[in-house]
Formats: sequence, C-alpha cells, structure tokens
Amino acid sequence: MNINRFYLYLSITLIFTGIISCSEDDKHSGYIDPNEELLVGLSEVEGYDHTYNYDFNILKERESVDFYVPVSFNEALNRIPADMRTKLNLFSASELPFTTNIQEANIVTSWNDKNKLVFQIQMSYLENDESYDTNFKDFFIVSITQHPENPFETMSETELETLHEDLSKREYDILNLTAQDSLYYLPKDEDNLWPRMFDYYKYDESQNRIFKESTGSYQYYAWYDGLIYKIGFNMDVEAVDEEALVRQIILGN
Repeated sequence: MNINRFYLYLSITLIFTGIISCSEDDKHSGYIDPNEELLVGLSEVEGYDHTYNYDFNILKERESVDFYVPVSFNEALNRIPADMRTKLNLFSASELPFTTNIQEANIVTSWNDKNKLVFQIQMSYLENDESYDTNFKDFFIVSITQHPENPFETMSETELETLHEDLSKREYDILNLTAQDSLYYLPKDEDNLWPRMFDYYKYDESQNRIFKESTGSYQYYAWYDGLIYKIGFNMDVEAVDEEALVRQIILGN
C-alpha cells in the first residue's frame, strides 16, 4: 500500500469511527440537557404561572416553564430523572383518612442558571372525582422540585433570622426534620382560619391548559437531599398522624 492510499484509508477509518462513536455515545444529540428525552411523548399544553411557596420565594423565578397534561403516578415516575425518582417515597392512598377517587401527577419543567433542566412533579390524591376543584372535598397534594443546593445554607444569619421572624408572624411552626434541616408547618390559626392559601396545578381539559389555583390547606415545606417539598392537604387530621406521613414522604421512614 503506497503512502497516499494509506492516508486515504486512515482518514476514512477515522471518519467512520467518529460516526459510530457519535451514534453510540451521543444518545442525546439535539438536546441541551439529556433529561429532555424523558419528556418525549408527553402532551405539552399552555400554562398559567408556576407554583411555589409565597413565604419563601425560593422557586419564584424560573425560565422557560413548560407544562404537560396530567398523567398517572406510574407514568410520571418514568418521566422524571432517576436521581429524583429514587428519592420519592410515595404512600398508599389507603393511609389517608378519605377515599381517593383521583390520583394523578403533573410534570412541569423549567431551566436554571446553569442551563440545566429542572423537573417539578405534583402528585395529587383527591377525594373529588370531577376535577381539582375541591368543593370542600379532602385532598393531599405533594409538590416536589429539584433544587440541588440547600437554599437555607446560602442565607446569612441575619437573613435566616429575618425569615424565621416573618414565618413566626405567619404562624408557622419550625420543626426539626433532621439535625441539620428544618420542617416548616403551617396549620390553621387560633380562629380556625387558613393564614396562607396553598397553590396547585389544575388542568382545564376544555381549554387544554394548566392553571394555578389556590385553596385553604394545612401546609408543610422543606428542603432535603436536593429536593424542595411543598405539601398541602385538607383532611381529618385527628384520624391520621399527618406529620409522620409527611416525614415518611421526605425521609422514607
């Protein structure tokens, strides 16, 4: 083989090897974030604003928010990143003190300042069998959003003290989730009124659109192991240990 034919052979081999390498290794070609692939096949719809806890504002600012038609729990769990899915600790509807007629999940995505896709999943147990409109029916809604860094660790002592003073005015109870992490609980006030409304996603099929609604609710809020938990419910709290249930969801025990 003369030198020219050798270099021609070598060039073709390198090009062919590169094509094979790209096809085998770059499985997420065309995606900014590889987790975008998880959303393929979901029905995207228009949305109206995203949910977050107004007293903390940690997830208030989000970029390029996308909304999807609600799906079953099983479908939703297959549509979120594995490192998020393995941390979710769901419970059986039989553990709730009301009959669950609807169980469905909302997936909402956005982008963070590191150009990473952020997943939020809302998992809803609803007594009402018609829609998200509670109509004085019981519900238990868990909203979980990716947030790798502990937002409370970046606060100065003064900022954290100010936050806790504000939460005290809102009548939050600040509980110990772990030795390092807090669990914030907001019950009804002394007059049996809701001091803060709980926001959640509601799908309007007639408009093919996700709306943000709100209702009176007991509320828990926490950051743990890379996730923000926003939990709201209205049910007979005398019939179940709701704090134990919340800790089970977050901690898995």
